[in-house]
Amino acid sequence: MIKEKKRKYLVTSLLVGLVIFGLFINTRKKYLLNDGQVTVGVIKNFKFSYQNYMGTYKYTVDGIEYEGQWTGNYFECPDGTKGCVGKEFPVTYSTNDPGISEINLKQFENKKNLKPHFFLK
Repeated sequence: MIKEKKRKYLVTSLLVGLVIFGLFINTRKKYLLNDGQVTVGVIKNFKFSYQNYMGTYKYTVDGIEYEGQWTGNYFECPDGTKGCVGKEFPVTYSTNDPGISEINLKQFENKKNLKPHFFLK
């Protein structure tokens, strides 16, 4: 009986901690991008991973190439390209840490997930 209560408390604590950690990471990312700069990025990959599609994009800041990711739903460019692979989109990056970025998918922005991204850049 006591072990079961401890287990429930531990699981609940871990879940709450994970949610708080995710909110912290997303809040920090939004804060760092608030005064960010915009560059052009290219979508390099778009594939189904677990229960979502995952896109990867690359962008360059001061001669250094960076990579970012997003998760979301399936979409195609008007020319039929799956996930607009190879197409250019604006990328906002942090001036303090250029590895932190967010791609703007323009008319496909609603295809991105809004849930916390614990491990995505």
